[in-house]
Amino acid sequence: MLSKEKTIADVPSWANILDDVLRRIASLAGSPRHHIRMTAVCRSWRASLADQKINFPAICLMLQEDDTSDNHCFYSMLEEIFDELDLPELREWRYWGSPFGWLVTHDLNGEIRLFNPFSRASYPLPKSSWCIEKLILSINPKESNSNCIVFAIYWGFLDRGRIGFAKPGDLAWRTLIYHDDDDGDDDEDDGGGGGFLWDDAIYFKCNFYGCLNSGEIFLFQDLNGAHPKSVKFASRPPNFHGGRTCYLFDLDGNLCMTCRDPFDVDDGNDDDEDIGYTIKFVIFKLDMDTKSWEKIYSLGDRSLFLGNCCTFTVAAADYP
Repeated sequence: MLSKEKTIADVPSWANILDDVLRRIASLAGSPRHHIRMTAVCRSWRASLADQKINFPAICLMLQEDDTSDNHCFYSMLEEIFDELDLPELREWRYWGSPFGWLVTHDLNGEIRLFNPFSRASYPLPKSSWCIEKLILSINPKESNSNCIVFAIYWGFLDRGRIGFAKPGDLAWRTLIYHDDDDGDDDEDDGGGGGFLWDDAIYFKCNFYGCLNSGEIFLFQDLNGAHPKSVKFASRPPNFHGGRTCYLFDLDGNLCMTCRDPFDVDDGNDDDEDIGYTIKFVIFKLDMDTKSWEKIYSLGDRSLFLGNCCTFTVAAADYP
């Protein structure tokens, strides 16, 4: 009579699992943490999953850490867990996040790069000595046929906000020239936005757009050509007062802009700057055909994330 107990030799080796089955299991992994652990099981699994796309979470919050620490804590809102990663690559670097699982980093020597804290993949960007205020990643650089462009909003001569752009592997940043069709002047200026500052940029329906804090929208043209420029696409919303901080985002296939509504409080000092508080956000939706704005009062079932990096929305139902 054969024994019902199996020996080690009787147990199938997980290393020999079919590639298609393994890839299917990996595609169902709920977080990059699970995917990365699968690649660490054995060499054959790592080889099978080498080209497998990692499903990075739409929202993975990176918590502020001590500047001297290499440990960085990430909070996944989907799984409601904290992951602590040892990232000496970020030591003495400034960094901006994105909804694609990538960071844009800038160090004291002017080095700029795209860095993925989960896979440790990295793409170089041109060096810069600019005083950078905001870095915006337009699209996931790992997507097939990705037209990944990074926009940099920085301080230029006479403190006028400028905007430049570059692709991974480029040798230099390029400044977008500002053209205002309303004034009839096609002369190139220094890349600023007239008397206003650049606030945000977005990749929307295969085009790149930017906004000034005046509320005007610009279309970025010829980014792959010899003479890239920004051309006015839409005027500011009605009764909109300039000088606010504006953010662009996609809301259910509509290009929208939200703006901080500030309230200045006199702090009692004699300097020219008072303390500013944001009392609310106002939201406008742009009709791409008529170039007209509609003020909206609800995001529906979407949640809005904004800051000094990419602005985006997610379905609130996906993060109960």
